Amino acid sequence: MRSAAIVIFVATALAGVARAEPRGRGGATPEERREAIKNRIRGLRAQTLTDELKLDNTALGKVLPILSKWDDVTDKLMRDRADLQKRLAAADAVKDPRAVDKLVDDALANQKQFWDLEEKRLAELRRVLTPAQTAKLMVVLPTFERRIQRQLRRAARAPDADDEDDDAPRPHRR
Repeated sequence: MRSAAIVIFVATALAGVARAEPRGRGGATPEERREAIKNRIRGLRAQTLTDELKLDNTALGKVLPILSKWDDVTDKLMRDRADLQKRLAAADAVKDPRAVDKLVDDALANQKQFWDLEEKRLAELRRVLTPAQTAKLMVVLPTFERRIQRQLRRAARAPDADDEDDDAPRPHRR
């Protein structure tokens, strides 16, 4: 069981490192560095989930594709959120209150998309995990997601001022 997770971790880490190796004198592109970081963290996430949730190879083989599918959706929403955050930060320079109001609506819609994503992902994972594994996942996975966000911000060289608070509990909606 652990050996499969370790093999997956090593394979993804090596693949990420290979892509992040410098090309000649110019070095790796920011996107290559970002992908390498994501791959290493996802490999470590697989290993930790295997250990924490006591996943066997069959369950791991079902969980990883689900997480991967939703990781792609999360990446898009995070890019959208970063753009919205930049635009919100500059909103005081916008003269049209309706344009600012629309920007706020867009930011709220993005947040709702994150919440919807979490609900759908958890519903899908619950189909392959036991109730005890699902409960443990709800404790373990958010820590990894915060790490992914921090690593992506660092890779993009756009750290947020609130990096220190990334491990602080987030208020739940409703």
